[in-house]
This record gives sequence, C-alpha cells and structure tokens, in this order.
Amino acid sequence: MEHKGTVRLETPRLILRRFVRSDLEMMYQNCWRHKSVTQWTSYAPMDCLADVQSKAEMFTEKWLNYDNPKRYSWAIEEKSTGQVIGRMFGMDPDDSIRQVDLAYEMGPDWWNRGLMTEAVQAILPFFLQEVGFNRVFAYHAPENPASGRVMQKCGMVYEGTLRQAGKCNYGIFDVVCY
Repeated sequence: MEHKGTVRLETPRLILRRFVRSDLEMMYQNCWRHKSVTQWTSYAPMDCLADVQSKAEMFTEKWLNYDNPKRYSWAIEEKSTGQVIGRMFGMDPDDSIRQVDLAYEMGPDWWNRGLMTEAVQAILPFFLQEVGFNRVFAYHAPENPASGRVMQKCGMVYEGTLRQAGKCNYGIFDVVCY
C-alpha cells in the first residue's frame, strides 16, 4: 500500500481536488441543501449554511486538514463552470485487507449526465493501481437505484444485499453492495 491522500485528478469534464474553505457555500447550495441528496447520508441534515459546520461537522479546521495520507476526500468541480457540484470520499481504508469504502454525492442539477460515473471511473484506477487497494466497495439503498447504476457502469460487481444493515436520514435500509 502506498497511501497518497487526496491528490488532484482530472477527467474530460471534471477536476477532483481537495476542498478549500471557499467551497463551502457552493457545496451547500449545489448539493447539501437538497433533501434528495442528504436523505441518503448519515450525517445530520443541513437546513442552512451554518449547519454544515455546527451539525454535520464539515468544513471545520479538522475536516479541511489533509495532512493524513489515508484521507481521501475530493471536491468534484465541473471544469466548464468552476462549480463544486459534489464530493467523493474513501472511508475507512483498511491496510490489513487493503480495502476502502467508496462513497459519493452530487447535486441534483447535475444528475443523469454521466458526471458521477466519470468521477468514479477516475477514482477506481487511482485506488487500485496507484494506492494498491485490493478491494474498493460501495453500497446503496434499493430506493436509490441511480447510485447503483453508477457502480454498474464503472464495472463494479454486485456482491449481495444485506437486509436492514444500513441507516441514513431516510431510515434503516437494505445495503446493496458492489
């Protein structure tokens, strides 16, 4: 394993990069203010910009610190507009079995354009070939099939469904794992 942390990656339409403090308002306006996004997350829902730091504990000094080479947290920036439209992160990297849990979210104004698929297609080879993970997994709720379609389009393989194994703001859900 050669942990590299959150390095800048580019695709034809996107820049995947570290968050900076000035991304806060764009990220909230474009993504986190939408219940259609936050219902699938486990962090506290955000009803205003101040909630990002106070309730969800994001964009704090600790959250913006990228000193740990095992921290994988990308802002997804649309090249054509410079807008931060979502994020992608690798959770709980486990060196003993060389695996990482991939999670992502994007504002609804950018759904159904193939942008998240493009972002995941950049992250997978980075994780597998450059960092050396043996396994990258992701999961979604059956009620959020679009997330699963991203996984499928990126070549991830369905492994199974764990009944009532996840909890998010939507409630307890079956975990469909790829």
